[in-house]
Amino acid sequence: MDTILCLGCGTFFLPRNKFQVYCSRPGCQLARKALWQRQKLANDPDYAQGQRLSNSKWLASKPNYWKDYRSQNPDKAARNCVLQKLRNRKRTAILKGLDMPRHVGIAKMDARKPLISQLFGEFWLVPMIAKMDAVKIFIAAIPGGPE
Repeated sequence: MDTILCLGCGTFFLPRNKFQVYCSRPGCQLARKALWQRQKLANDPDYAQGQRLSNSKWLASKPNYWKDYRSQNPDKAARNCVLQKLRNRKRTAILKGLDMPRHVGIAKMDARKPLISQLFGEFWLVPMIAKMDAVKIFIAAIPGGPE
């Protein structure tokens, strides 16, 4: 049997049978299982119902899980709060029939206004075009930097 390209990591490996498309590395096996589970949830209503039931039983056995999680991870809780406000704003605009644009505009890396040098503190960068997570950043003025 010839070597094939792993769908997980992109390296060549020797498969054990003609159906194997992921190598045996742990990360690739996790990717294989995650893909299988996504497909199973999408195509098997009994499996999806069993997963929902299992999740609800687990959550019922740990009633303070989310409260404890938010208190132990304040940065993630704050990020979720910001993103929820954006989702609420978008939903309200849709319900009111407003034509809300999908993005505000494209940021230019070299565009800079003189007042920006007075800006400092912690901010959340929330992407409006690219699909990526919000990032918490700290902006500080550099002494003697360009005005």
